[in-house]
Amino acid sequence: MPNRKPAAAANQKPYNSPALDEIRQKIDALDNRIHDTLMERAELVLKVGEEKRKNNIQIVQPAREARMIRRLLGRHNGVLPQMAVVRIWRELVGAVSLLQTGLKVVVALPEGEHEYWDLARDYFGSSLPMQRSATAIAAISALKEDKDKTTFAVVPWPSDEEEQPWWTFLGPGTPEQMQIIVALPHGNDPENPKPDHRALVVSKAGFDDSGEDNSFLLIQCESNISRGRLVDMAAKAELKAISLSSKRNAVQGAPAFHLMEVEDYVGKDDARLAAFVKAFEDPGASVTCVGGYPVPPSYSRTVKTQEQAA
Repeated sequence: MPNRKPAAAANQKPYNSPALDEIRQKIDALDNRIHDTLMERAELVLKVGEEKRKNNIQIVQPAREARMIRRLLGRHNGVLPQMAVVRIWRELVGAVSLLQTGLKVVVALPEGEHEYWDLARDYFGSSLPMQRSATAIAAISALKEDKDKTTFAVVPWPSDEEEQPWWTFLGPGTPEQMQIIVALPHGNDPENPKPDHRALVVSKAGFDDSGEDNSFLLIQCESNISRGRLVDMAAKAELKAISLSSKRNAVQGAPAFHLMEVEDYVGKDDARLAAFVKAFEDPGASVTCVGGYPVPPSYSRTVKTQEQAA
């Protein structure tokens, strides 16, 4: 009887083909060019770091990083998901930032809230060393006491449920003022516009104008001023409130503290701050910008088909 191949073997597709080999060779060549470009970019970043140190320029610049991501997303097309583009560049920025100077990240992880670690890792990448902190206050304290100006603290988004809000430790009064500089997640998912976990990055680095920002104002005022009135007063000073967290002192007559998130970039000498303070008609009232964040880009996390990408 003639030898017959099993049906499965007869139908098995060949592992290799001339066309497949040609495509793989093109991919290998492209991978080499990408790798060469990444190595060249890293060398240039080292030179940037040297110039920054020579001229006492801030090493970490979230505003420039935000502009870079927006530019890349603006020119992106094809089947590669926008999410992948952002993750690749965030990983790259984190890795080369480590080349410029030793960065450290402390992440506040309340019991059972491991999502904040993931948010921090998504932003800073896998190369930067990160350590855990049991509370937001402890993370802020670690940042305040550290002599390294490039250390970051990742803390949960402000909430009125906090007995001792971490944001009350911001503002003037220290030689090296800590500021909010980034919001996490670093990208708005159109399919999940209100994620369960959000965080802010606090640093001794400055908060700069990226072209599209939101800012945080630390307000100290009389405790009898309502939150609604604060929002109205801000609006008259041409500041549009987005959110408001409050800390009222149990001691009668003691001032209240509020953290107001507002649209737009607000610099320390912004005329709107002076107009806001004037509205209180109280010499003891103060309004200080304690940072903010570049508005995260909105990008798709889904894979497009060739037809959709065309």
